[in-house]
Amino acid sequence: MAVPAQQISPSRAEVRPVRGKKDLETFLHVPWAVGMKEDPNWVPPLLDDYRRQLNPKKSPFLKHGEIECFTAFDSGHPVGRVSVQIDREFDRIHPEEPGVAFFGFFECAERPDVSRALFAAAEQWARSKGRNRLRGPFTLDTKGEVGVLIEGFDTPQRIGTTHNKPYLGAMVEAAGYSKAKDFYGWWFTAGHVDERTKRIAEKTKALPGVKVRPMDLKNFRREVDIVRDVFNSAWKENWGFIPFTNEELEIIATEYKMFVDTEIALVAEVEGKPAAICLAIPDINEMVRDFDGELMRNPLHLVKLLWRLKFRRPKHARLMLLGVKEGFRASHKYGTLAAVLYVEVAERGYNHGYVGGELSWTLEDNVLINRGIERMGARKYKTWRVYEKRL
Repeated sequence: MAVPAQQISPSRAEVRPVRGKKDLETFLHVPWAVGMKEDPNWVPPLLDDYRRQLNPKKSPFLKHGEIECFTAFDSGHPVGRVSVQIDREFDRIHPEEPGVAFFGFFECAERPDVSRALFAAAEQWARSKGRNRLRGPFTLDTKGEVGVLIEGFDTPQRIGTTHNKPYLGAMVEAAGYSKAKDFYGWWFTAGHVDERTKRIAEKTKALPGVKVRPMDLKNFRREVDIVRDVFNSAWKENWGFIPFTNEELEIIATEYKMFVDTEIALVAEVEGKPAAICLAIPDINEMVRDFDGELMRNPLHLVKLLWRLKFRRPKHARLMLLGVKEGFRASHKYGTLAAVLYVEVAERGYNHGYVGGELSWTLEDNVLINRGIERMGARKYKTWRVYEKRL
């Protein structure tokens, strides 16, 4: 359902729905238009992935959801953007939260009038779909980019995370939104693990039938299935959890295989059965900063990336997933497999030339996990905030 362009008082700006490829490119390039390139810690996102996510013929999300995108203009120049989406998979998994819609892709000049107008358009669309709450930002759900960065602006943006100007949270709040949940990012130094965690890991690893192995790229689709099964088991009680779909995993298997480093992508098995995973990936942001958002549309950039992956690999990584399957996590005997994988990834990463990395995200109220991460020597260094408003 199209929402008419909305006047932003008292400025001359207007909000327009995205229609067609030209509008989409303008929408995607709003971060450039509002000056993100001035920030030395921002890395232009590779736009091919966003184009796919917003293409009804290619987007796994749009198989179970729908979306509307808006761009704000002032005197013909883009000054902000937002998406608003409905996720029927979320509706199915979380019947206890009826009527939730989500927003994402939020970028805005430091102008509350623009922010309010963007959210007014998004809210009108959400209400037209029978929704009574708007939550975000998510691009496009909790398995993608999450939150507005509110702490940690002085460090580089890592692959798959958001980085924005410090005022952006205030722009969300100016539209009447308040905090729903904070997500934490942790920094760990490769090779440095506290002695207590090492002892726990060694004791667990010595148990009969326990084995840690690198993921096998020759059987990568099988490994992706293992990631799905462990993720959907270990994370299912987390706030906002949505399981991986087969279509999403197909993309992971075909598009992300080239980035995987098996030294830091691990599977823990018990009697030959997958029990836990640790999925860390090299921080590709270190190698694509100069691509200005384009990879496949510039063949030279793809050649550069392949060369850099082979000869100048990143020195940092992002630990995206570390979890123990439900049946093993509840076991007194195998519940410490997370410590085994943490020690393994830290030591293997160090021996392979990594100097450190980010572990993200964890929920602010996941106290046991956060305490465990601190005990293992990591420090909280970034916070992302998700907001919500009743419509």
